[in-house]
Amino acid sequence: MKKHLFKYMLMLLSLMSYHSMAQQKRTVDFIGGARSVLSNNNIVVSDSLPDTTTIKRNSGGYALIDLGVDIKPNKNTEILGIFRIRNAYGGFWGAGVTFDVRQLFLKGVISDKVRYQVGDLNLKQTPFTLYNHHADRLDSLPSVFKLQNDILNYEKFYRDNTWRQQGVNVDFGFEFAKGIKELNFTGYLTRLNATDFSSIPERLMGGTTIQLIQSKNLALSYNGFSVFDVKGTVLDSNTYTNNVNSIGLKYLYELNKNTIVFNGEAGRSNVQYAEDFDKSYLADYFINASATFNWLKKNLSFTAGYLNVGPDFRSIGAQSKEIDYSSLTGYYNRYTNDQIIRPISLMDLIVGDSLYATSVSAKLNIANPIYNNAMPYGLATFNRLGAYLKLDYHNEKGIQLNAQHFYLNEIRGQGTLKLKQFQVTKLTAQFEMDKLFHFQKRMNIQIGLMNEITNRNSDVAVEKVDLKTMRYQLGAEYELFKKIDVLAGGMFLNCKGNEFIPQRNVYSTVSFFEEANYNMTQKIIAVGARCRFDEKIHLTALYQVSEYNDKLIASPKYSINQFALIYNMTF
Repeated sequence: MKKHLFKYMLMLLSLMSYHSMAQQKRTVDFIGGARSVLSNNNIVVSDSLPDTTTIKRNSGGYALIDLGVDIKPNKNTEILGIFRIRNAYGGFWGAGVTFDVRQLFLKGVISDKVRYQVGDLNLKQTPFTLYNHHADRLDSLPSVFKLQNDILNYEKFYRDNTWRQQGVNVDFGFEFAKGIKELNFTGYLTRLNATDFSSIPERLMGGTTIQLIQSKNLALSYNGFSVFDVKGTVLDSNTYTNNVNSIGLKYLYELNKNTIVFNGEAGRSNVQYAEDFDKSYLADYFINASATFNWLKKNLSFTAGYLNVGPDFRSIGAQSKEIDYSSLTGYYNRYTNDQIIRPISLMDLIVGDSLYATSVSAKLNIANPIYNNAMPYGLATFNRLGAYLKLDYHNEKGIQLNAQHFYLNEIRGQGTLKLKQFQVTKLTAQFEMDKLFHFQKRMNIQIGLMNEITNRNSDVAVEKVDLKTMRYQLGAEYELFKKIDVLAGGMFLNCKGNEFIPQRNVYSTVSFFEEANYNMTQKIIAVGARCRFDEKIHLTALYQVSEYNDKLIASPKYSINQFALIYNMTF
């Protein structure tokens, strides 16, 4: 069957290419990419008893090609389909070959006024309606880790802050001669999950944005978001609904060739199960307001903001986490003689695509205090009140600096009347040394720091919380020979203290608290060499060592050594 499918694909592509040539105009384009990854891994476990159960070495890899056909039969219509052929190393004579449709959509314009897209969509609205916050992602990765992380982003369709959905999207707008510059409408409807005609109902997600642009200085917007079960798709009438409505404002004030931009969004949410209304109904508000001063001459911007998100605010479009900490890691997911679950490490966050989601989740996924305790759901994290500051600087000489600080409190105590306080500080910097010092060869240095503090003071010992996490990283990239680079980088994490982790029921309300104690360190160090054939094709050899050390011995210490050979091409 697979051989026939491949044959039909080739015939179809040949016919389309012939049609394109016959028309003497370019109506068919071929896009895509290819990748080959070969890896060899070794785990070393430090336990009181020698680990004689876990397989210590793991080798594998794959080769794949994504072949896309972009068809434009006329100026108002575009059809894109991307087919994937993947072969796992060791799958001889086609035994390990899979054929998939990676992407498929149809888009166009009706009467030169209404734009539409059907099929695969990349959607986002605002940080409180539909938005992929990447809340736990590692900021400003050194180049040696970014090469691997870029593969993950490509596989999971992580583009900007969008979520990949399937459905239909429509947008159109009007222009006015005076009073109002533009009035734009956007709407979408997607399918979150299909019914099994038994216990799982048909669940849809829809949203709309209406934007009124009064001038280049003032814009207003309304954002609506809704997730709902379709009645009648199952016998159970206990349908789920989550609605969020917000209004937004953006005002630009010009001051001596500089600008001050005021941004604000406020709204409400509600969530409920129809038959369990008294148990499930939650409703609350959010407010987010900021002012950004842009010092244009100095390439500097400074932002001060206010954040207030109610304890019962729920928006699964904005609070869906891309990392599922309940998932098992891709390899070595169990270790020691007792075959306990291996805890997730920095290495897994960089390359572990099995942990990452591709779509909005229908439930409130758990957070991991080690990697993000203050804002596990980004700006949409509920039960947070406080302020934040941001600083951004870049220049043409190759310097990029970014600093952020959040100071937040709980609005409502969790299991006590006492409130937690959170402080988060992030610093990232990149220096293109070749531009700074006029070197002829490429040389970059990347630096990053994240410090997070959680406190809850009380005279009662069981109420006290004191958790501190520090993560820092350093990376370098140097062009040793023409188009041949040497890469190196390291990331280090320390986490110490205690926290009470909420256990939530199906209605996302707290049913119990479980105390967790931490005293652990992690590190991952990598070196590599990269050959750049051009900007879209490279071959990279990497060697990295990852170590996880739990000093409380809740999980035995382990380290994983990995060698990888990566060939990547886009066209």
